[in-house]
Amino acid sequence: MTTQDPTADRDRMLSTFAELVRTSPHNLVSRRARAELSTRHVPEAVALAHLLPSGQHRLLDVGSGGGFPGMVIAITRPDIEVHLLEATAKKVGFLREAAAALVLDVEVHHGRAEELAAGPLRGAFDLVTARAVAPLHELLDITLPFLAPEGVLYAVKGERWSEELAAAEPRLRQLGGIVLATPDDQAEVEGSDAGPRVVMIGRSA
Repeated sequence: MTTQDPTADRDRMLSTFAELVRTSPHNLVSRRARAELSTRHVPEAVALAHLLPSGQHRLLDVGSGGGFPGMVIAITRPDIEVHLLEATAKKVGFLREAAAALVLDVEVHHGRAEELAAGPLRGAFDLVTARAVAPLHELLDITLPFLAPEGVLYAVKGERWSEELAAAEPRLRQLGGIVLATPDDQAEVEGSDAGPRVVMIGRSA
C-alpha cells in the first residue's frame, strides 16, 4: 500500500496552477511574469503562505488578479479558509475555473473592494493579503475595513516599501492602524533574500 505525500501533492497542484495561468487566454499576468511564474511568483506566494499564522483563520486576498497570492495560499495552507476578491469579470471567471479544476474550496467574490467592504464582508476576516494592488496609503482604505478587530493585513510591497510606509503614516494613524512588522524585521529572521517584502499592519485597540 502506498501513502500519499502531501508535499508532492502540493507541488503538483502548484505546477498545475502555474500552467493554468500560463496558458490562459485572458492575459492574466504580463509576458515577463508568465516567464517567471515558477521561479519567482509561485515561490514568493508560497513563502507568504508560510508567514501566516497557524490555526483556524479566514483570509481575504484583495485584488487576486491571476491568483497571486490567494490561490497559492489556498493550495499551500489548506488549514486556512481562503476568500478571493477581484473586480475584473474575466479574472473572476478564471479564478473560479481554476479552483474547480484543482478541487480547492475557495470562495471568489466579484466586485470592487470599496463596495464590498460596506456589506457582509466588512470586519469578517482574521487575515487580509494584497499584492501589487495600490500604494500603501491607498491600500489601507481598501483593505483595513475587511479586518476583524485583531486581524492583520499582509501587504506585499516592492523595493520602495519604506517610502510607501512613510507616506502612509498619516492615513494609518487616522484609520487606527499599527505597524506590526516590516521587511526589515523579516530579513533579520530569515535572511535578506528570503521571501517577499511584507508590511504587516494590525488595528489598534
